[in-house]
Amino acid sequence: MKSVFSFLAFVMLSAAAVYAADESRDIVVNVHGIVCSFCAQGVTKKVAKLPFVDRSRYKKGVKVEIEDQMVTVAIKPGVEPDMTALFDAIRSGGYDPVEAFEVLPSGERVKIEAGG
Repeated sequence: MKSVFSFLAFVMLSAAAVYAADESRDIVVNVHGIVCSFCAQGVTKKVAKLPFVDRSRYKKGVKVEIEDQMVTVAIKPGVEPDMTALFDAIRSGGYDPVEAFEVLPSGERVKIEAGG
């Protein structure tokens, strides 16, 4: 009986770990002015320094799509992103963050009021 409880506890903890690992969140920011790979590197470097960025995903936590002028930022599980800091980091590189969206697990994008 003790081994059954141990097994059930293990299964429940494993399921909780899988759920926690699946809590990854992304913020997508439309950014005007990103036109080349050098621009993408600059944005990545600035944004990756923010404490809420999950640097284990994408390239240092940031994916830049030059053609679409979109920056995707991986957010650490359980941490709220500081949108003002995110927009300021993008602006400090000389780019113009226009609007931001959170990407839900369903793929739906929800607009975020952001960034000063």
